Amino acid sequence: MLNQAVHLPLTPSFFPTSADSTDEAKALDKEFRRYYSDRMLPVARAGLSLGLVLLIAVCVLDAFMMPRAFVEQALSLRVITMVIPLSAALAATFLVKVRPWLPYLIAFVAFLVGVSTLVVGAIAARTGTPMVSWGAIYTTFNVYLVLGLTLRQSVSAGWPIFFFYVCMGIVLGAPMQKLGYGMLFLGFSNLIGTYASYLLERDAREIFGSKRELMRLARTDGLTGLFNRRAFDQHLRQIWKQAQRDDKHIAVVVADIDHFKLYNDCYGHQKGDECIKAVADVLSASVSRPLDIVARYGGEEYVIVLYDPTVSFLESFSRSLCQKVIDLDIEHKASEAIAKVSLSIGAAITEAAGHVTADQLIRQADDALYEAKNQGRNQAIVYRTEWGQQTTAHLASMLA
Repeated sequence: MLNQAVHLPLTPSFFPTSADSTDEAKALDKEFRRYYSDRMLPVARAGLSLGLVLLIAVCVLDAFMMPRAFVEQALSLRVITMVIPLSAALAATFLVKVRPWLPYLIAFVAFLVGVSTLVVGAIAARTGTPMVSWGAIYTTFNVYLVLGLTLRQSVSAGWPIFFFYVCMGIVLGAPMQKLGYGMLFLGFSNLIGTYASYLLERDAREIFGSKRELMRLARTDGLTGLFNRRAFDQHLRQIWKQAQRDDKHIAVVVADIDHFKLYNDCYGHQKGDECIKAVADVLSASVSRPLDIVARYGGEEYVIVLYDPTVSFLESFSRSLCQKVIDLDIEHKASEAIAKVSLSIGAAITEAAGHVTADQLIRQADDALYEAKNQGRNQAIVYRTEWGQQTTAHLASMLA
């Protein structure tokens, strides 16, 4: 399996991932949204906190400075639809379990606060109470800039506030002059906010993509595009734990190009590199399940991890790899096994929850590889328990 790059589009989208998108694209989009939410979490907390403080201050001013007729209708509305939801959203930012749903909760609360602000404005107009009507514009800018929402989430909260304002003004028969100016300022607030949110998400996508690419390159073998040994070790540790939880088998397959030093001496290092890449492509194409990987273990040696195969599958899979490399029909007249490039393969399988450790499983696969070479190469052998455990040092001395 090649450690291929899957790139996140830099341009934010107004629409969710389509149903015909690949699984990799959907997983990448989900990973980015989680990254963006975590990255903007401190900003969202600050925005919610400041909004809550402002609302409490407004409620206090209303109680002392506004007419009683207005306070009786508006104060309870502010508390129920603004103060309490904002407090709940702020509290939710500290709960790990609700993190995947947090942006949607914040977007809904922002929309609710915006609508409630407009309703309070309507109450003020009906009771003849003069008041500052900047609340909807303030809420709109908060939606786009300081609540940690993606472009799609912020637009789904900000623009409905604008349309609610227009509909409410028409239904209540607001003066055209007031409605027109309100639509102008609130509409442009949404346009500016949409553009700002677009830029914020685009920058975050670029940073996310750069970090992800650096991590991929650190896990990739430069010549073959396969995972490198470090990535193999990390992956084996991870799926070993999963196999222990699920009571599954793990198999390790170690493959070595037969007489590769002789091939290099005979055809040169450039041809040797081409040979290594050609074999890598064959091995990579043979593995497709998400928990199975192929890595370059060093030089002309490769290693494959298979999650929960059967013994019969492991045997047929290993034999098929030998045949596929032979089918490449790469000349190797210096080989002492066959006049083509060929593989020797050793494989081992165990229950992850058993007594064999991951390191021991790799050594067992090495033992099987030594046996395949000892029997003439160009073949695959699965480790048998009756051989006993040999040490790596012993094998090295035997193969020298």
